[in-house]
Amino acid sequence: MITRLSVALDVAKEVGKFVMDHENHIQEIKEKNSPFDVVTEVDKEAQEMIIEGLSSHFAQDLFWGEESDYPLEDFSSTWVIDPIDGTSNYIHNLPLYGISIAYLREGEPIIGVLDFPRLGETFWAEKGKGAFLNGERIRASDIKEMHRTIVGTGFPHQSAKWQIMEPVYAQIAAECQALRSFGSAALGVAYVACGRLEGYLQLGLSFYDVAAAICLVREAGGEVRELGNKEWNVRSRSILATNSKIGMEKFLKDFSLS
Repeated sequence: MITRLSVALDVAKEVGKFVMDHENHIQEIKEKNSPFDVVTEVDKEAQEMIIEGLSSHFAQDLFWGEESDYPLEDFSSTWVIDPIDGTSNYIHNLPLYGISIAYLREGEPIIGVLDFPRLGETFWAEKGKGAFLNGERIRASDIKEMHRTIVGTGFPHQSAKWQIMEPVYAQIAAECQALRSFGSAALGVAYVACGRLEGYLQLGLSFYDVAAAICLVREAGGEVRELGNKEWNVRSRSILATNSKIGMEKFLKDFSLS
């Protein structure tokens, strides 16, 4: 039976293999909004492949990717694509990168597929049907004690964001077992879903970075909000994903974005 999830899985795995096969043959690296925000010709080709694969089955849906040259305003029945999340890792031959495909209905991610080809791991989830890693059901960690937690993050480049996040990082480092950064928000949030991390937080990211992974966390029993403790939505520019056991207030104590 052909479903949105089954097609997204097939496409993600196909494109994941394509991206991995081209890892050592990158011909073009361009800056986008800053020297830290880069794109390769492989990102663009991968996005085209994903859209072509999905639209051949679901032409009535909308399709948008990180490398599209226009903003996305309609989230009613929309595929959101990050062709390579972790492009900097990809360029440097680090294995921490992946293909992210999410299907949003009325702004809510209800299908999420993530393929990390170099790691040999494919995550997927569908609203109401659970979250999976390589076919096995996954659940968020049951750890409640802060001193036993490992927390992931993405470090900001801008000094203004560093000033906001520095006391938060200090608090986490003092209360938790370890603070980690992988260079891929999708990977970090997916690790909350499968119990490898108890939390993931980041300031300064977009909906396409984490939409698929958010579906995973919710279906795995975790929680997702903004750093300011508001509900996450497609306009959010931050994320706090947890296993729902450690308590949001532990991360948000004395914290404000204002």
